[in-house]
Amino acid sequence: MAKAVTQMNEFRRLDDGRIVLDGLVWSNNADKAIEIIDEDNGFKVLNIKLDGVCYYPIGFDKRKKK
Repeated sequence: MAKAVTQMNEFRRLDDGRIVLDGLVWSNNADKAIEIIDEDNGFKVLNIKLDGVCYYPIGFDKRKKK
C-alpha cells in the first residue's frame, strides 16, 4: 500500500529538472533509479508524483545535515 507524504521538511527544484525532497534527490528518468529502503518501516521507496510527473530516487542530497 502506498504511503502518502503528509509533511515535507525540505523541498527544492534544481535547474536540471531534478528535485530534492527530505534528503533524497529525485529525477523523472526511471533508468537512473536506485533502490532505497525506508529505515522507518522497511518499505522500498519507489517513486513520487508531483504535478502529474513521476520522479524516481537517484541519490542522496549531499547538503543534507545529519
